[in-house]
Order: sequence, then structure tokens, then C-alpha cells
Amino acid sequence: MKRLLIKIVITLAALMALFVAGWYTFCYWVTNWRTVEPPPCHESWSPQQCHDLLEIDTQLRDSYLVAGLTYFYEGKLSTTTQWLREKKWGMVPALLLGWRELCMPARAALHETMRTGKGDVLLASGIPVADLALKFHKTELLKELIRRGANPNLTYVAWTSPVQTTAGGQTNLIWETFNGLHLDFKTTFAPEVQLELLEFLYSHGGKVATAPNRILAELYALMPLAQTNNQDKGAATAWALRHGLTLTDEHKQFCVGLTQERNPELLRELQREGLLPLAAEPTSQASPNE
Repeated sequence: MKRLLIKIVITLAALMALFVAGWYTFCYWVTNWRTVEPPPCHESWSPQQCHDLLEIDTQLRDSYLVAGLTYFYEGKLSTTTQWLREKKWGMVPALLLGWRELCMPARAALHETMRTGKGDVLLASGIPVADLALKFHKTELLKELIRRGANPNLTYVAWTSPVQTTAGGQTNLIWETFNGLHLDFKTTFAPEVQLELLEFLYSHGGKVATAPNRILAELYALMPLAQTNNQDKGAATAWALRHGLTLTDEHKQFCVGLTQERNPELLRELQREGLLPLAAEPTSQASPNE
């Protein structure tokens, strides 16, 4: 009996040691991308631009908020990660795997941008490095990337795109600027910053009339107007309408109702310009998501 107990203890100890060794090996493999140091910045980047690139790099490899995108991301993650996300016990390994799958290629593309001075570098998923600058609110860096070749009309699916509700989630830098949400999921652009950036993108070829995903475009264009805590007062939505965005009749009525509440004077201007109908229907207060 004593020998049997010893064997059981030894077996359990061996299994525990094997589990610990396996977990350690997994953790080392799944996080070793974070140990890669960024390259020296190309001589064409200014000190401030290099600083902004390095700050983005630090956020990608150190921020647990970015790692949390694993549970919000509606794009394609590996089968293993998707399976683990559905298991309560799989939360931590899924988080680590998703962080690696999203941010390791993002850092590789960012490092290429830093090393070469190019502005049009893409992640393997097709997301431009310029989108990272946008998501971390590095607006001056974003402008420089546009000047260096980033295409404001390039279609991609962003990390934060609502894929299911928009039947695809296709977007570009113009529409992600309308969204304006930082990857901390709290900070948004100040209205004046958002409008100035939209004008910059438009002046560099950004198109509003031909959206890659009309559902997402209308959602994002109406979002600043629909948010009660936003100081925009309809300015971004008006900008979109004046630069070629066309809304469905339902969303026009929704826009009329909200603009009447937020900024009646602006509503009258848009009505005189023929961009919005003269009156909202009684049922016009439905959300653009409905």
C-alpha cells in the first residue's frame, strides 16, 4: 500500500511538472514576439515622428487593452484561438494567442515603416500602418504617412470593424476617422480635430461618395450626431453630406430628427442645400443600427 501511494504521488508530481513545463513553454512561445526590439528610425523621420512610431510599438507589445481586442475582434483569428475564446477555462490562452496573432504582424509592418521611411506599408491582413496611427490618435504621423503614399481609399477590415452588423465591415481611413475611437475604447477625436483630419484626407484624394461598405459608412457618419455626449452638434455628419455621402430615406429622416435636437440652425442650412428633407416622419427616431 505504501509503495502504491508513493507511485501515485510520483505520478502526480510528474504530471504537474509536465503541465508546468508545458505552460511555461507555451507562454514563452506565445509572447516571444514582444521581446523583438524596434529598428532604428529611417533618417527621413523627424524626432517627433520617430517618437510617435515608437509609442505605437510600445502600445502594441505592452498594452493589455490592445490584447483585449481578441475578444472584440470580428475578423479571422486562428481556429484554435476561436475555439479557446468559447471556453471559460480558455480565456487566458485565447487572450495571449489573439494578442500574438493581431500584434506580431502589426509590429512587423510598423518596423518596416520605421526602417524604410515608407508610408504605404500594409499588415498581412491588408490593414495599413496608417490605420494604427489613426487608432492611436497620432494625427500628425497619419498625415505624414498619407504624404508618403498611404492611400486614404484603400479598403480593409479594421480591428474594430463591426463585421456582422455591416455584412463585411469593409472600411478605409476616411470612415475610420468618422469613427474616431482610440484603441483604449474611451477617447474620441475632438470635433475640430476630426473635421481638420477629414479635410486633409479629402484634399489628398479621400472619397466620401463611394464608400466600401454603405452600411458601415452611414453608421459611422451618423455616430457623432447620435452620441448625446458628443460636442460635434452634427458638424461631421454635415461634412459627409456636403462631400457626397447619400443616406437612405430612413436614415435621412433619422438625421433630420437628431439634427433638429442638436443643431436646428444647421438643419435649416442642410435643408436649404437640398441635402436633407424638410421634415422628419413621426417614426424617424429609430436608431441607424435598427
